[in-house]
Amino acid sequence: MVWRRLPLVLTIVVLGVLVSFYLIVSSPRIYQASAVIQIDMPAAIEQGSDSSLPASRRVQLIEQRLMARANLRDVTERLGLFADSPLSESEKLGALRNSTKIESITAPGVSVDSRMSLAAIVITAQAETPVTAAAIANDFADSVVNRDRENRNARILESQEYLRSEERRLNEALSVQERKVIEFSSRNEDSLPSSQEFLQTELAQLTEMETALDRDIMTLQRERLSLEAGGTAADARPSASLVQQIRAAEIELAQARRTLSPEHPEIKRLEENLERLNSGGGSGGSDVVRRQAELIDAQLAQLNEQKAGIALRRAEIDQARARSAQVTRELEAMNREQRRLQDRYNEISRQLAQVETQQMLMENDQTERFVLLERALPPEYPALSNRKKSAVMGVGGSIALALAVAFVLELLNPVLRRGDQFARVTGTRPVISLPYRLSRADLRARRLRNIYMIVLLVVGVFVALWLIGKVPGLPSPGVVSMPTDGMG
Repeated sequence: MVWRRLPLVLTIVVLGVLVSFYLIVSSPRIYQASAVIQIDMPAAIEQGSDSSLPASRRVQLIEQRLMARANLRDVTERLGLFADSPLSESEKLGALRNSTKIESITAPGVSVDSRMSLAAIVITAQAETPVTAAAIANDFADSVVNRDRENRNARILESQEYLRSEERRLNEALSVQERKVIEFSSRNEDSLPSSQEFLQTELAQLTEMETALDRDIMTLQRERLSLEAGGTAADARPSASLVQQIRAAEIELAQARRTLSPEHPEIKRLEENLERLNSGGGSGGSDVVRRQAELIDAQLAQLNEQKAGIALRRAEIDQARARSAQVTRELEAMNREQRRLQDRYNEISRQLAQVETQQMLMENDQTERFVLLERALPPEYPALSNRKKSAVMGVGGSIALALAVAFVLELLNPVLRRGDQFARVTGTRPVISLPYRLSRADLRARRLRNIYMIVLLVVGVFVALWLIGKVPGLPSPGVVSMPTDGMG
């Protein structure tokens, strides 16, 4: 079958190989370049003291920002990518996003949750020219290094601004709460738990003072009764001599001096009475008695006022002691709020100190940082071309197609060509089988057939060499010219 259909089979195979070669050489070449960023760890600083985000998380944030539409648009404009491409903006940005990959390399033997788990970052870019691939990789690598420091500085400034504003707010809240506690304690001083012992002592003192006042009141009342009794006797004996009055005043003054203090008002009254009698004014005895009674009444009123004040103070103390439990609960709630604000203030101050320390370490290059270890260089050979594999698949597909066409044509024209075929079809073996004798026309057709196959093979080989650029002096028309300012 193959021999009879050899010109057709050979034609299909040659055409298939040439088409596959053309598709291979005309397809764009993809070049790949990579840049390496190293995570530089400080030697003298403990890693646990760094309050910033872990490097792996920072890489994710940076990658998200780098792959944003605005940043990709800036990259295409900065590098002049897709200058002559008819693609839309979305297709250009999608092609650039798909051709760039940011890969994180973890440190061996380190836990994933550790801050030192990230060892390096590899940024890989693909383009149709080596220079463009290297330019894209280096541009993204520079952006990673620069944006990491910018992002960390921005985070430190934002943290400082928030912590300082929170510190001021908590400081004001603490001042307000302290004033509230002081004012509440002042208003309810007698109800405070710390004042109960003093109130008990004060109650005892008030009881003693009240007893003394009662004693003084009873003494003044007795003097008032004695004065009234003495005044009545004086009215009954209006003819008593002045000498007797003076003698009675002296005796009364002497008795009063033995029982009363020298500053007592009664002593002063008796002295004034004796002086008046000595000066000859003994006729006004009734007036003296009246004045003495008025003085005693005034003293009694003063003592009663003091007693009423003691009773009022005792009532205030009892009321304050009754409200002691409620005041204690309210004071404890206010103290808890004050402690909560103080704890929050201490925590904010600690965080602010950490952020300021981190800022100082960053200024001195003593923190974790990204260092561009290896810049991307233009690759010498394309990557991911698979040309040999494509060529083998093209040749194999062409041969399979040729055999399939030959087999279909054989089925469409079934001819008994051998004795065993005749025997299988008819069930009868032929008596004699003679070979076919070629005529002049058959021999001429066979020679043309052989010439056609030879010419086809020579032309096919020449065209294949021409397509892959192996013919000296004849450039391959199927090879796309290499652009130098874009991704194709």
